[in-house]
Amino acid sequence: MLKTFKYIVTGVAVAFMFVPSILAQPPASTTTQPAVDNYVTEKNFKSKVFDVKYRDPNSLAAVVRQLGSGFKGAAITSNSDFRTITVRDFPENIATIEEAIKRLDTPATPRPNIELHMHVLIASNTAGGGTPAPAELKDVLEQLRGTLNYRNYELVTSVVQRLTETPRGLPGSGTAEIPSGNPGMPNLSMPYEYYVGMVSLIQDAAGAFSVQIGEFNFATSLPAPPDRDRAKVQTALNLRDGEKVVVGTATMRNRALVVVLTAKLVK
Repeated sequence: MLKTFKYIVTGVAVAFMFVPSILAQPPASTTTQPAVDNYVTEKNFKSKVFDVKYRDPNSLAAVVRQLGSGFKGAAITSNSDFRTITVRDFPENIATIEEAIKRLDTPATPRPNIELHMHVLIASNTAGGGTPAPAELKDVLEQLRGTLNYRNYELVTSVVQRLTETPRGLPGSGTAEIPSGNPGMPNLSMPYEYYVGMVSLIQDAAGAFSVQIGEFNFATSLPAPPDRDRAKVQTALNLRDGEKVVVGTATMRNRALVVVLTAKLVK
């Protein structure tokens, strides 16, 4: 009888040991937690719209974008139609961006026009009685005589062409007369064609411009039975303001064709 009573008491004690543990489990929550606001709206963000007067708004916005805070919610946007830049950021960042826009939004340096002078010469070892080369080419002729095996240089034609920056080509043509080189023989008719393509202005660190020509062609021919003597000069080049450059030479039997270019910048 005593053994049975002890067994029952022990079993009841064990049961009471587990009941509190089961009752201690919290009920499952059905409440939805509010989403975390990743934007820094509570940090005194401000917005400001800037008018852009001279520069491209998209390009200017790309430059000043690095001056933003980088916080989530900060933004710099541009609008080409309204020519504006809109900034949303901390007040101190907006002030820095405003100062940068004032400094950068200035009129661009005026681009000069280009006046291209082309002189076409015929070089030979005999005086043909043609037009002498112009005095402005004196230093060029000295260099040519030290480089080429020709003593005499006569002017075939001179062309002055006004240009602006353009990716397209500018063609031209004409006809010149040169002495035949034989006494009593009539002058020779020399048709020619030229092409100036892909003209651009390059500005160095000091602000000086130079003229870049992506393609220059000059072609001509002389009657020389039973065929014609043909000559062509083709090159790309870069010219400084006022610089005289021999862009090419081409042999025509006992003569040579010489093309000299000079670029002058007109503001």
